[in-house]
Amino acid sequence: MGTKLRNISTNTATKIAAFILAVIFITASVAQVQRFIYRDIKIESLFIKEYKDSEDFVTNRVLNTFHQTTDLLRSENTIPQNSGFYYYVTDGTKTFSNTENANKSFFEKYSNACYINEKGLLSFGKNTNPSDSLYSYVNANNTFNKITLYIAFQDEFMEARQQEWQGMRAETIQIATIMTISIVLALALIIFLICVTGREPQDKEIHLSKLDRIYSDILFAALILLLAIYLENLSNVLPNVRQLGTRLGRVQIYSMIYIEVLTAAISSIGGVILLSLVRKIKSGKMLKHSLIFTVCYRVYDFFKSLFDGRVFAKYPLTKSLFYRQLVFISSSAALVFLTFLFLMAPPLLIIPPILEIVIIYWYIKGNNRTFEDINKGFNESLEEQMKAERMKIALVTNVSHDLKTPLTSIISYIDLLSKEEKLSETAADYVKILVEKSNRLKQIVSDLFDLAKSTSGNIVMDLERLDIKKLIEQTLADMADEIEKSEIQIKTKFPDRPVNIIADGKKLYRVFQNVMDNALKYSLIGTRVFVELEEVNGKAVATIKNIAGYEMDFTADEILQRFNRGDKSRNTEGSGLGLSIAESFTNVCGGDFKVDIDGDLFKVTICFNLEN
Repeated sequence: MGTKLRNISTNTATKIAAFILAVIFITASVAQVQRFIYRDIKIESLFIKEYKDSEDFVTNRVLNTFHQTTDLLRSENTIPQNSGFYYYVTDGTKTFSNTENANKSFFEKYSNACYINEKGLLSFGKNTNPSDSLYSYVNANNTFNKITLYIAFQDEFMEARQQEWQGMRAETIQIATIMTISIVLALALIIFLICVTGREPQDKEIHLSKLDRIYSDILFAALILLLAIYLENLSNVLPNVRQLGTRLGRVQIYSMIYIEVLTAAISSIGGVILLSLVRKIKSGKMLKHSLIFTVCYRVYDFFKSLFDGRVFAKYPLTKSLFYRQLVFISSSAALVFLTFLFLMAPPLLIIPPILEIVIIYWYIKGNNRTFEDINKGFNESLEEQMKAERMKIALVTNVSHDLKTPLTSIISYIDLLSKEEKLSETAADYVKILVEKSNRLKQIVSDLFDLAKSTSGNIVMDLERLDIKKLIEQTLADMADEIEKSEIQIKTKFPDRPVNIIADGKKLYRVFQNVMDNALKYSLIGTRVFVELEEVNGKAVATIKNIAGYEMDFTADEILQRFNRGDKSRNTEGSGLGLSIAESFTNVCGGDFKVDIDGDLFKVTICFNLEN
């Protein structure tokens, strides 16, 4: 039962529903506060049943009445007949009253609201609630020591006000009840959300969301900003409509709608941020995932890294150099301090220089020993790499060489077999496939052998002065059949005069043959291959450009690796050695080979120094 309840409470739908309800209850409580303000409701009506006992009456209305009546003696003002109270006031010279029965007993008949001042002495009706504020008002004003004042509020007036008070009290109780329930439910839902946020039904771990990746202090600042925006809007809106009357007018209704929408929006955004902060607290990342902590920690970690040698953790010899250097600097600094300290005792000044000489000797001797170990290790590592490279080249060369003899025999026997006239049609097809595959294998072995020789430097070069323009034209002419079958157009742009360089013609012919073969195989059907030659800053620059017929999701360095093919689907035949051989042959001829990839554009640049 407990597990089932936990699964329900931590369910995403449950949390979303609780969040929405919390926002609704918060908005409802704010709406009730607005009703208090806009309806001009007296909160004291919630606790006081009788209007005559209310602060609104005994303080506001009674004091105002005292002021009105005493003001008759000082000015020519009048009090309206329908003011709701009887009065009698005299200072011995002037007398004002709105009743013919201007005697004390008449006023005392209105025992619920009777106020009598006789030269500074206050008395009240039998059921009248005395007011401390009235005592203070009378005592602070010397005028009341010289006058007699009787005031009695009419029963009809008090009954009408009591009915209004009862209506206001009923509305106040209603508003207070709704607001209390809304606040209690909102708080309960917020506590529930705080408890379950970050929890999932399947485990008890705290799960963070994408929002939690934002720094804690930024989230907290956003929360404060939202609260400031909300309070600013309340301070601008509420005072402007508070005095519109006791009935909700159009402006007040619009104001309530605006504040409620704003409350719902702010509480929703603020609630999301608050729950994010709660999840950070639960997971223990509140402080560590703050921007201030991150910056301070990185500054601290940077200065710490200057002294802990972590950068050299994988290199023991370099690490020993680092710590020796640290000790040397620290010791030298300490000796400088001692030198200033010993200025007060001159005979001791000889001690720091002697110690400094000892430390320098230790530092240099230790460093020399470490440098020797580093050089020894470097030489050993270099020798191992060269040995491994020589073994790799030797292996490729030997395997390629050993494969040639049996492969030549296989090709010869297949050739003899293909000349047999009594072969069936199926057998003849098989022999044809064998011829194609064996020739391809022979080409791969030959390429591998050539690549191994060029890489090792064990290759015979026949350098001569040649016209690279003529060489490219010859290559294209020799490949005319392949170009026609490929349905690819070749567009050339060559200078009008010869372009002479120093290179091995056979090797360079192989370079352009491999590059063109690569362009024909992998170009988009119906596009064109551009072959251009130009002279730039004393160099002959040949470029071959084509649009690939597949997505080139590789880099220029990757495509130049051995056995690496750009066409991962391998829809075309190839060994993955063509460009690698072209690059190697270009380099041994003294040129530069470069591949550039720009979207679907594949570009090869071959560059040689011009020979004048």
